Amino acid sequence: MAPTQKGGKAEIDAKRRSTELSVAIPSSLASEASHLRDKTGIIGRVARASAIFRVDDIYIYRDTPNETKLIRLILNYIETPQYLRRRLFSKRPELGYVGTLPPLRTPHHPLEKRAKSLRGGEFREGVVLSGLDEGFLVDIGVDKPLIAKGRAPSIGSRATVQITDTAPKLTGRFVRMRDVDQYWGFKVHIMDDSLEKLAGGFELTVATSRHAKPYKEVESQLRLRWRDASNALVAFGSPRRGLGEMLATNKLTAEEVFDFTVNMIPDQGCETVRTEEAIHASLAILNLLDG
Repeated sequence: MAPTQKGGKAEIDAKRRSTELSVAIPSSLASEASHLRDKTGIIGRVARASAIFRVDDIYIYRDTPNETKLIRLILNYIETPQYLRRRLFSKRPELGYVGTLPPLRTPHHPLEKRAKSLRGGEFREGVVLSGLDEGFLVDIGVDKPLIAKGRAPSIGSRATVQITDTAPKLTGRFVRMRDVDQYWGFKVHIMDDSLEKLAGGFELTVATSRHAKPYKEVESQLRLRWRDASNALVAFGSPRRGLGEMLATNKLTAEEVFDFTVNMIPDQGCETVRTEEAIHASLAILNLLDG
């Protein structure tokens, strides 16, 4: 959807989902790519799909080979607003190709750099610089820092703030992500527990598999469950193994662990569908359930 114009600034009409959406991806997501440039591209496409379809949380579950640290680092880098990256990330070889990725352009990645153009009530991401008698000094990516009140994270940490006044001083207050009514990016989590334990924490769980029933056969039932659930998890297999094969090592089936096992791309034209391609296709279909 193209940005709308309001008050002379481009804004994205991206409301927060009524059903919180999480995805589970394997730590072997980019393992078939041999070069860091290509691995970065795969992870970046997952980040873009997650942002486009308003994913709230990304869970990385362990698989072989395990590239959890690389996936988490690049996902967190891409999700961070551009104006905060130098403060939050040091130069690392693993980030050598992130400059080739397109920006997310989500609501929490604004382009405005002038404090005078900000409005009371809008939200920004920032980094806490120091403490003051009147609050905390926060870099929010404009030409002067903001003075924020409330309970702050540690100095040097990222925080969400809501602007309360722009003159004579730029002031605001610390808020939680859930206080923002727009889509505000995704969080990245590394799983310590098994995939089946993760699934047990959600009201609705969906496994994707080319060997399952086509989406059209379960659409009506899934739509009813989706609208009643406050949160949902969609899990994807690895480049080498499907979820069913993974769970079989623990003598489980996808049908035992997940509420629905669905073939999101029936009659696929290619012999294989890459994980990042399956994520984009599946989220595009499930996005229609949120209407």
